[in-house]
Amino acid sequence: MISYIGGKSRMAKWINQYIPEDIENYVEVFGGAFWVYIKNNIHQLPNINKIVYNDVNRYMVNLFQCCTEPHFFLKHIIESGIKSQDKELFYKYQEEIKNTCNLGFSDYSFDMAMKYAYIATQVFSGSKIMKSKFIDLKGKYTSKFDTFVKKLNDPDIMQKLHAITDCTNYDYTECIAKYDTNKTFFYLDPPYYKTENYYSNHDFDSMDHENLSVWLKNIHGKFALSYYYFEGLEEMYPQKDFKWVAKEFTKVAGATKGKKQNKGEELLIMNY
Repeated sequence: MISYIGGKSRMAKWINQYIPEDIENYVEVFGGAFWVYIKNNIHQLPNINKIVYNDVNRYMVNLFQCCTEPHFFLKHIIESGIKSQDKELFYKYQEEIKNTCNLGFSDYSFDMAMKYAYIATQVFSGSKIMKSKFIDLKGKYTSKFDTFVKKLNDPDIMQKLHAITDCTNYDYTECIAKYDTNKTFFYLDPPYYKTENYYSNHDFDSMDHENLSVWLKNIHGKFALSYYYFEGLEEMYPQKDFKWVAKEFTKVAGATKGKKQNKGEELLIMNY
């Protein structure tokens, strides 16, 4: 739905061809921008019962909870009179959200969702949202905030947003434990190894990669896990026990003006 660090917008079509169609529950454990779901028709699967967005970033959870009612969320944004590409407003909203980090706020706040979407769409690749600087497009490109707002009025996307049943703010262990059944499919896109500190409002660290592998080896459901290769990954998910598929993609986060973008091999590891 929005630019976000590690987002799978470009890879979603490739990932989606491996998602089973006989599932009852679809769960994204590290929901992020939810691109794998948004770019598929999982909501139309014959036996689908639950569609779950989960993330430990409560601002993203609140954003997607509001997106489940796109008509009312869009109405709130329009009535606010907000204009994209406003530098002063960007820093005002960024400061407001920083000041709520240690405070409670409504789990269902259109205003907070609008402000978070505003700053998230106007930093580079949705990375380090609370610390990044405003990117002035100087009128050369369409604002990503405007693009996000248009999505809320897209009939196809609206259907998918309405179909989301749960927006939860669990860590990965709680999420897996809550939804694991033999009819559940988990898609997992954790912070990649040694890039964990690029993410906002996360506490996933290097030890969690090992712990996640332990959890996934003991579930009843099916899973697909996105990664780049790193030393030790083969020990966590031996290829004799798990299916590995790979595809080369351009690294959006590695884009630098005047230089060719780097490519990397994306892995999808599955237990089926």
